Amino acid sequence: MDVFENEIKEKLTSLTYEKKMLFALLTCEKLYPNYLYFQKRCNWGNSNALLEAMAAMYQSLFKSNLFSHPEILNYIEAVDLATPDTEDFSDSWVSSALDACTAVYSSLNFMIDRDIKHVIDVATYARDTVYMFIVNRDNLDMNVKGMDDKVSNDPLMLREMNRQSSTMDKLGGLKDSDISDELIRNLNQGLPIIDIDNSN
Repeated sequence: MDVFENEIKEKLTSLTYEKKMLFALLTCEKLYPNYLYFQKRCNWGNSNALLEAMAAMYQSLFKSNLFSHPEILNYIEAVDLATPDTEDFSDSWVSSALDACTAVYSSLNFMIDRDIKHVIDVATYARDTVYMFIVNRDNLDMNVKGMDDKVSNDPLMLREMNRQSSTMDKLGGLKDSDISDELIRNLNQGLPIIDIDNSN
């Protein structure tokens, strides 16, 4: 694990399953618009597969074991079929669409085995989305020395890192019984992870 993943793991470890699931869901919802944008640009994809999977995650927060293992596997299969192969598309948004899918995919797997690694992966996919957006936005050369530091200190990246950290901190101060529709709406407010309107 890199430093980022270790920091995420440290914060997540103290959270209950429901809070980890909520963090994953909130991140998936932040990534979803990127998939929708890719689908419209490339006329390919199935955004409903992601929406239905996220709805299942949402319902599971309020009623544990609501979905059977085979039912979750069905959602996983649907998301897998909706996941673009980056080699099939020249559009730069394919990587963001892939991150949106893999975040949902990992969250569904977390529902099955409750392995914290899946939630760490979700956080990582969000970071990767912001990373690639900055690289493409600024036409950066990924081989130039110090480029990683430049991206890491970009306001957009700092904002996403703060969103993840503050979300986990807020969840840590709550009881599982505090999870409600209103709480989820409040936690999901704020700016999108990346600025689609000002993208290429």
